[in-house]
Amino acid sequence: MKTKLIFFIFFNKNDHKMEKGFRHHNFRHLNSSNKKIVFYIVIGILVIGLILFLILSYSQKSAEPGIKMVSGTEYIRGEQGQVIVRLEDTRNIPIEDADCILSLLYPDKSYFLIDVPMLPTSVPGNYYHAFTTPQTPGIYEEHIRCTVVRNDTPRTLNISYSFHVSPGLNLIVEMSQSQREQYNDLVAKINALDSNVRAQINSVDMRVYGMQEYIDNNVMGEINTLNQDVQDINISLNDSVTGIEGRLNDTMLNNFEELYNKFRASYDAMANIFGGE
Repeated sequence: MKTKLIFFIFFNKNDHKMEKGFRHHNFRHLNSSNKKIVFYIVIGILVIGLILFLILSYSQKSAEPGIKMVSGTEYIRGEQGQVIVRLEDTRNIPIEDADCILSLLYPDKSYFLIDVPMLPTSVPGNYYHAFTTPQTPGIYEEHIRCTVVRNDTPRTLNISYSFHVSPGLNLIVEMSQSQREQYNDLVAKINALDSNVRAQINSVDMRVYGMQEYIDNNVMGEINTLNQDVQDINISLNDSVTGIEGRLNDTMLNNFEELYNKFRASYDAMANIFGGE
């Protein structure tokens, strides 16, 4: 109304008071510089009036609620998934008092979930529902319906979206799991072999220790006894050899004396024989 009044004041040429005001200021006799000033003032007033009109119109316009999807991704079967939507009005103000329900459809369009309530998140205006993805690969359809009450009038907001349970990702996961199982099996075999080798080494060590202990306790004793016997034999041999050498020397000396005496007697006999002639 104020804007219309401004337009009416400045553009109604039939208004006699307006003409009287202009005649009073002697507008026709103003120089060009003053006319420009008046023109710019009028334009400024018109712009200000237009801005006030737009502000007034925007302030009186009702804020309309809106809904949009936040989630949407690729899943593998058996994975934890979430459906997330955001509610806010045309002024970007989050709507925190909505009631939202979710329905999910299998790729064959049979229902996986039906009218499951969604919960608000810690982010104002966001609502979610968590679920475990089914085993069937394909495209799953999501349908969310939210109810918002404004001015005692309920408003229903609907949005549909989809997510994909990828067979390719499932194959990658299965290959990864298979490789992981093979790796774990290989590690288990290596650990078992290591344990077996360690057990055998420990067993060999124990046997070696037992043999060493047996050698120390028995063989070394036998060796020491044998060494003592050898020493005793050596002593006995030395004694025997010494005795034999002594007896042999005595015998040889006696035989030599006996032979010498015989030669002496023969010599004396011959001397007597030849000396007597």
